[in-house]
Formats: sequence, structure tokens, C-alpha cells
Amino acid sequence: MTAATTEPRRPSPRPRFELRTALAPTEVRDRVTAAIRSSRRVRGIAFEHRIELAIGEENHFWSPQIVVEMRPGDDGGAVLACRFGPDPYVWALYLLLYGTILLSAFFALLFGFVQLSLHQTPLALYLAPGALVLAGLVYGASFVGQGLGSEQMYFLRAELTRVADAKLSDEPPKP
Repeated sequence: MTAATTEPRRPSPRPRFELRTALAPTEVRDRVTAAIRSSRRVRGIAFEHRIELAIGEENHFWSPQIVVEMRPGDDGGAVLACRFGPDPYVWALYLLLYGTILLSAFFALLFGFVQLSLHQTPLALYLAPGALVLAGLVYGASFVGQGLGSEQMYFLRAELTRVADAKLSDEPPKP
């Protein structure tokens, strides 16, 4: 067994994996482009070194997309570094919520310490644990979305693997 198969993978809001294929990156791009044009279940775009695939007709706000960075492999084939994630608009909302919660927690702590230094009851300090709970809920929402979109994640991964004639890499993906 390799180290990649013995180490448990940590849950991630944007899971990663790596595929290897004997096809050249340009051939992978051409095959993916043909698959996108012929399918109504998959939409996306393929560039020279990047592919973006998403769910077509059955798209929901929790539907995943897969972003693939292609690079030449050592054996003349291609290495596909893949990352699942939500739609960019959903990801932007996710980050906006995190930013708002963190900024609110910062100002609550700041105001609470000012109240404390003025020998007042630091009521604003009670908001910081609430912000921590909200941040945890937002983080957990990403896993709920993954659960709702798990079949679609499997479909996108299987379709990419089929079209690129690829196999899962034994090496852990690079961040």
C-alpha cells in the first residue's frame, strides 16, 4: 500500500483528486470539448491547460463543478489535477458570509474590550461566541451541499475519467 491509500483524507469544502492518462493534454481537451457538445447533462469549457465542467440540465444551487488543471506527465501523457467546488456565485456567497461573520466578530470584540476598559458591562463580548457558532454553521453548510450534490460529483468524476481514459493517481493531490 502507498502512503496515499493508508492516510485518511480530511473532509474539505473543495475536495481534490488527481487523474493520470496516457493521452496528451491537447487530446484530452479535444475529447472533453466533444463530450460537452454532445451531452445535455454536462456543460463546461476546455482551455489549453484548464477544464471546467458542471452539471447541465439538472443544475441546482448545490450542484458541483469540477475544475481541472492539466499538465504533461512524465510518460508523455497528462496529469489532471481536479478540484470540486460549488458554482462560483455560491462560492462567492460562502466567502462573503465568512467575511461578514469575521468582521462582525472583530468589531464585537473591539467594542467589548472598549466597554471593559471603561468599566462597563462588556455585553458586546457575548457576540463573539455567536459568531463562532455562525462560522461553524456556514462551514457545515458546505458539507450539506456536498451531500446533496454527491451523486452529481460522482457523475462528473466518472464522466471525466471516461472521456479522458484516465485512472486515479496513487499520489496524493498537490494543493
